[in-house]
Amino acid sequence: MGSTMQRGPGSGEQEATCKSRAHDIEVYFLIMRALSYGHQVRDGGWSRRMLYLVPIKVQCCCEEESQKIGANKIKKLPGSILTSIAAAPQQLASAVAMAATLSIISFSFLAFFLLFWNGGCSRHTPVMDVGSKRPSPTRKNPPLLSGSSSALFPNGTNITRFDFPQGFLFGSITSSMKHEGAELVDGKSLNIWDQYARTVEGASFDGSIPGQCGDSYYRYAEDHQLMVDLGMNAYRMSLAWSRIYPNGSGEVNELAIAHYNEVINDVLDRGLELFVTLWTQDHPYQLETDYMGPLNGTFIDDFAAYADTCFAAFGDRVKKWITFDEPNDWAGLGYATNQNPPGRCTSNIDIYGECAAGDSGIEPYIVGHHVILAHAEAVNIYRSKYQEAQNGSIGIALWHRWFEPLTDSPADLAAAQRATDFLLGWFLDPILQGDYPDSMKRYAGSRLPEFTLEEIAKVNGSIDFLGLNVITAFYAYDYNFYEDEYPNVKSYYLDPQAATTGEKDGVPIGVGKHDYAVPWIMRKTLEYIKYRYNNFPSYITQTGWGMEFTSEEDEANLIDDERVHFFETYYDELLNAIKEGANVKGVFAWSLLDGFEFNLGLEVRLGIHYVDHTLTRFARKSAEWFRLMLADNSTSTRNYL
Repeated sequence: MGSTMQRGPGSGEQEATCKSRAHDIEVYFLIMRALSYGHQVRDGGWSRRMLYLVPIKVQCCCEEESQKIGANKIKKLPGSILTSIAAAPQQLASAVAMAATLSIISFSFLAFFLLFWNGGCSRHTPVMDVGSKRPSPTRKNPPLLSGSSSALFPNGTNITRFDFPQGFLFGSITSSMKHEGAELVDGKSLNIWDQYARTVEGASFDGSIPGQCGDSYYRYAEDHQLMVDLGMNAYRMSLAWSRIYPNGSGEVNELAIAHYNEVINDVLDRGLELFVTLWTQDHPYQLETDYMGPLNGTFIDDFAAYADTCFAAFGDRVKKWITFDEPNDWAGLGYATNQNPPGRCTSNIDIYGECAAGDSGIEPYIVGHHVILAHAEAVNIYRSKYQEAQNGSIGIALWHRWFEPLTDSPADLAAAQRATDFLLGWFLDPILQGDYPDSMKRYAGSRLPEFTLEEIAKVNGSIDFLGLNVITAFYAYDYNFYEDEYPNVKSYYLDPQAATTGEKDGVPIGVGKHDYAVPWIMRKTLEYIKYRYNNFPSYITQTGWGMEFTSEEDEANLIDDERVHFFETYYDELLNAIKEGANVKGVFAWSLLDGFEFNLGLEVRLGIHYVDHTLTRFARKSAEWFRLMLADNSTSTRNYL
């Protein structure tokens, strides 16, 4: 059985925290989250964007009770909520009763809070009028960073651009869904996250929606200059399918084509190498209404037509294309849990939330299969119609969480490999080796679709480069969920028979509240690509660190030392991997700006630039770290391959 990861301050610190911040209202949040989002601890396939709990700061968990029901930080593994609750049924009952007693008061408080508090993004409110592009400032802006670079970084930045190979790319990222804003401006329709965040209660922790965050639709030139000022030489952005094809297919929105032409030209005019992604969990919601989206094979044709339009309109200038971003993460989250849209799952597996419809043991595999085929079809179009003339390349960006065996036993070693197969190998094995991993065929059986010979011919070898999104890790060990807990159901997340935990012998695998920062996984991941996939040319297409947002007056909004340490250590391990022969051409920091972070909303911020409620950008300490690290513009002659 897996252990719950509980980390936190010492008992004295717990008591002080309890006494100073033991607000009864937090019980309401605890119970609502627990009832809405219970998740299983022992799950090798869960996303890093897992629900989490702040310390349970209520009167009943002060002093001696704190050790019983989790005054410690509860890490965001699947099931952390249920496990912590199961550990204290009496306290839970008391908490439920308290929550019921306070429900009327809490509701009033929450209504006031959600209506009038604004942390940089709209709540469930009507769509912004086209003529009202930006809200008026109503709050004091945070102080700018002060002090010299030597004061901010007395020990330097540890690594510099000159340490990396010649031509290595350093960039940052924005996403149309997370940062663009202008939700229904110039003909754009709702994408699946626009719809989900507006209609599903609790879709994001703070009630925020993606369509009114970031404002990059209007501020793109300012944002591009931010990267130039930091010394970056590359930029990764995405296009909004729902802006280019508001109905998903059919008539092209020429306003969108004109807008993205302006954006692309501005990027290139500033000397940045451009990577463009076609899909980031944001296909038009209309496709869900028309034919259930990627559950239907029609999605393949519609995505291919959308990609064809983008290649024709922008490919003369865009030289690096990415078809899908993290589809291997989304297919499970959207079709075996209620965490991501469309929120379909088998509801009697209550640890993954209640869903109106779905089949967790079948639908993730169907969706994954169709997305792989859609990717391959788009690549086939690019290679046959555009690549030679446009002289570009095309790839895919996959989410990879490292799974470290909990012990050296053969069973745990095999479990860690199965967990990797079901997450990374699920997409990468067909794309680079022509078929699904053997472990998936064995453990998912007939529920896993098969490729035809014609499909294999298109899928196999359907990337010119690999994008890897690398952030965190868990320990994995052998465990069969179907023997006792769930003998009568099937789920993609339970199929690998690999349980996960964040601790070994009581020691966490890394540091952090929402993810574990584990720098050595950067090197191990690239070693794995080197030996499993013949050192295929790769980019680290995303790595970054989230921190909780508190208030606009908090200096921590700008002094993000945790994030600085993350980038310093991860880039150092990246450099070590390159020195050992990893075929990596560049790295992209997630993200340039604060934005809508899926189910985390704006509760966790990942930008190296802070965005306040007026949508003004402020450089964080992490941005200054990049500026100093990249300040050496010397041309490196190093080549470690």
